[in-house]
Amino acid sequence: MLKADYSMNINLPQSNVWNYLEDWSNWAKQVPGYQTHRNVSTMDSIWELHGKAGNITKDVKLYVKIIDMTAPATVQFRVRDSENKCLGAGCFELTPLSSRSSTLTCLLELELKGLAGKMSAPLISSFLPALLEKFIQRITKPLTETDSVALSL
Repeated sequence: MLKADYSMNINLPQSNVWNYLEDWSNWAKQVPGYQTHRNVSTMDSIWELHGKAGNITKDVKLYVKIIDMTAPATVQFRVRDSENKCLGAGCFELTPLSSRSSTLTCLLELELKGLAGKMSAPLISSFLPALLEKFIQRITKPLTETDSVALSL
């Protein structure tokens, strides 16, 4: 089982971050390698990703199922590929630090099956933490960017 987690403090109230996080279309687009996704139901979606590790590239179709969404703090999900060779689970945990800041943590566990999974596990294990960090940074970027518009007086 491959595991990774990453936490990031955000200078926004928990409610602001939750409003963004509860719509999974917002964060699906932030997954590295994102191509497209479609909602099958309110709890199920299919994501298409293009992955690249060194000289190896692969297009992957992932089935993502929201298991639990408890406002304003937790999203739990499961993920699997189309061949059931990559199975996983993860969650987002949103914790208030103060009335103006919060911490977003993402935990991810993956199980790779078959000979190809066993062979690629060390490679994936080596870049999974960095991939998760990039993902969380991409999620928080739209939240922390402010559009400064000069108003003419």
